[in-house]
Formats: sequence, C-alpha cells, structure tokens
Amino acid sequence: MYALDRLTIRRFRGLQNLTLDDLGRVNLLVGPNNSGKTSILEAISVFCRPLDLAAWVQAAYLREVPSAGDPFFAGVEWFFPHRRLADGHFGGSDLAISGTGRFPIREVTAAYKPISRIRAKPSAGAGTLDSDLNGHQQSGAHVELKMVGQDGPAGVSYDLWEDESPKLASHTELLSRPVHMLPPSRVESIRPREFSYAAEAGLKEQMLELTRAIDPQIRDIQILVPRGRSPAIYIEHSAFGLLPLSSLGDGIRRAFSIAVLLVPLAGGVLLIDEIESSLHVSALGSLFSWLVKSCEELDVQLFATTHSLEAVDAMIEAESRNLDRIVVYHLEAANGVPQVQRLDGHLLHRLRYERGLDVRL
Repeated sequence: MYALDRLTIRRFRGLQNLTLDDLGRVNLLVGPNNSGKTSILEAISVFCRPLDLAAWVQAAYLREVPSAGDPFFAGVEWFFPHRRLADGHFGGSDLAISGTGRFPIREVTAAYKPISRIRAKPSAGAGTLDSDLNGHQQSGAHVELKMVGQDGPAGVSYDLWEDESPKLASHTELLSRPVHMLPPSRVESIRPREFSYAAEAGLKEQMLELTRAIDPQIRDIQILVPRGRSPAIYIEHSAFGLLPLSSLGDGIRRAFSIAVLLVPLAGGVLLIDEIESSLHVSALGSLFSWLVKSCEELDVQLFATTHSLEAVDAMIEAESRNLDRIVVYHLEAANGVPQVQRLDGHLLHRLRYERGLDVRL
C-alpha cells in the first residue's frame, strides 16, 4: 500500500470527477497543455495538508505570486471552481478531494466565499467632524477547510481580510502528511542543515554519483564556514577547486535539491512539475534511476508531470527491470472535460519500444 492508492478530484480548479486509480510508486502525468497536470499536483499537495491554510497559500504561490496590492490569500481563490453569485459577481464555490491509501486522510472539502465589511477609520481626537470618521469598505474571504480521517472529521475556518495577517491555528501532525512540491524552472535554495540530514541518512555518496552524472569533475560535497560568513554548501571541483553550490548551473542545483528533499519526505509524497526542467537529456537516465531507487528505500511516492518524450523514455530505461513501479496517466481535456487514461509500466514499454507511439499525444 502506498501513501495514495487512489485519488478522486470532484472539484478543484478546472478538474471535476477525475479519478486516478491504482497509483504506483512513480506516477507520471502526461498530456497537452491545459489538461490539468499541474492542478493534480496542487490537489495532492493540499490533500496531504488539509487544515494548514499556510500550505494552501504556499501551493498557490508556486503557480503565481500575488501582485503588489493583492491580499496574501489571492491565489487560493482560484483553487475553487467559480460560479455566479446572487449579487451578479463571480465567487469561489466548494471543492472536494478524496483518496485511499496508507494516509489516514480520506476526504478534504473546502469552501471559499468573498466577504466585505465597513471598517471605521481611527478617531482623530476631539473636534473631528463625523464625516471624517466614515469607514471604508474592506474586502476579504471566508474560508472553511474540512477533512474526514480515520479518527473522524475535523475542520477550521478563517475570515481573511486584505492588509491583515491572520492568526493561523496550529494542528497536530496527525492532520497532515509529509509533502513537497517542486515547480518547474525553479531551483530551491538548499540550507546546510538539510544537506546534513541527507548525509546523516547515508545519501551523500548517492548525491555525489548523481551530480557526477551531470559533471564528472565533481569530487566532493562539503559544508564550509568562510571567514565572516554563514555555513554554506561547497562543491570540490577538479578544474575549479572549491565552489559554492549556488554558483553552479541550474541542472546540478536542481538535481541536488531533489536529492536533499527526499529525506524529510520519508513515508510521504514528492511532487515535481516538469521533472525534466533544467536538466540535459543525457542526465535524465541517471537522475531517474537514482530517484526511483531512493524513493523505494525511503518509501516516498513520486508524482511528476512532463512534456518530454525523452523523459518518459529515460524513466522506462531506468526502471526496465521494475516496470511494475511505473504508472503513466495521460490527460486530455475533451470538450472542456478532463479525461484520463492509465498506462502501466509494461504497456508503456510496449507502446514505446514495439509500436513507437508518442504517449504524450
């Protein structure tokens, strides 16, 4: 049993009544643009942390950070399918996601409703005219987050207002599960502490092998404390000597960040949007072979999107002896309704190597 064996998205962004059955250790999402691949990753992200509003905001920010002047929760609004309200405006309705698997979370529902209030201006003291104390209208949102788990239901609600930071309720770890979403074309900053955790877990040599697949002249990875500076991760390079990791190319840093993320996600879920991003095709095989092996050892379930046929082929090649661990879901929006087709690893191998079909189309 995996963290998630089945996922049903009844309402989330543009997705309705979409089910992913028989999920595997590695789940690749393919299909044309605007077919819902990234939305599925976002749905999984909030499903794993259902009552953590900060996690919902963080997931929304990965797609688009609100513009200056927008409230901090602006992006969350677009997780919800929109409908016309009684006053003629459009507002978010409810959303619903359910799943089965090892995670104790069974169903997540949420509601979003635009609200407003008249907020009085602060008093200016004696002699101020009443007209100067008239309030101004402030926009906001009422958000309700609910879940049903093995131990019963739980929920939390917020009234969120522009220009105000809410006091977010704290919840036990029983109401969330380890999950991390890595967006495309973004290389995360890896802190020395995170690298230390990975090294303590015995992954340093594996990370060295992974980075050497991209640059064979990498000799070692170290944490150093330059004079007058904070600790930082350095790469020992045969040609250039010691270099801070931050000075290297996006490909090495992205592969390194994926490797470091796995340790705190043990028993959880890793979500990667456009898994081939920043990586040369020659490095894909080594990365995928290492990644799937490490996911198996750490019991991490992987969900990834890709637009690259080379990435699909590299995954098949990397797991040619363990095709049971790979599942591909082809998504397509037919007349605006998302459709999904499941391809197990053996069928995927036959379609690619015997028939030469492009499974992305």
